[in-house]
Amino acid sequence: MSSSDDVPGVVAILEQLADSAALSPDQVREVVSAATRLYAAASSRAGHELPPVGPEVSTTDAVTLACALVRSQNLTPFEMAVWFSRGPAAK
Repeated sequence: MSSSDDVPGVVAILEQLADSAALSPDQVREVVSAATRLYAAASSRAGHELPPVGPEVSTTDAVTLACALVRSQNLTPFEMAVWFSRGPAAK
């Protein structure tokens, strides 16, 4: 990607892919992994937790991803609660 000017195009492509179900599970994992690293790096640079999604993402979709992320790292709800209580709320 050459610049942040490319982001709207990337987002549009991802939205089209979400609507078409054209990605394999491995491809979805690659995209989510890259987005996760992007989010973590941006939050680190900002020095605080950033709002990860906008109002266009449903609560169900957000919790579905959150649960999958917790399971993918073999975390328990208790461990997640410990991590949740460590950081400040998004600014």
